[in-house]
Amino acid sequence: MSRQKERRSERNMMIGGRRVCGKTTELIKKASEEKLYIVCADRNRLKVITQMAKEMELDIPFPVTVDELPLRSPFIKEVLVDDIEAVLYQLIRKPILIASTSLELKQL
Repeated sequence: MSRQKERRSERNMMIGGRRVCGKTTELIKKASEEKLYIVCADRNRLKVITQMAKEMELDIPFPVTVDELPLRSPFIKEVLVDDIEAVLYQLIRKPILIASTSLELKQL
């Protein structure tokens, strides 16, 4: 598979897995490679992500919290979302019982 096709297949997908299995690490790598912003639930998670990127010695755009939404910059075309359940909770302020997606699921 060509590198371009591989990149396209990695777009529009959910990364799933148990806690502490590398999901955020994958997002940080992607953010570094493609200079994409990561949206996270709050300042605490933002600190975790920036510290992880620093420890990985990867340069990423500064993460964005839910409180900073909506993103109005015309330069931000797409984003990565870390811990989608926490982000949805911050937006809705109610526990999420069930959620669905039409995105491909990449299991870690």
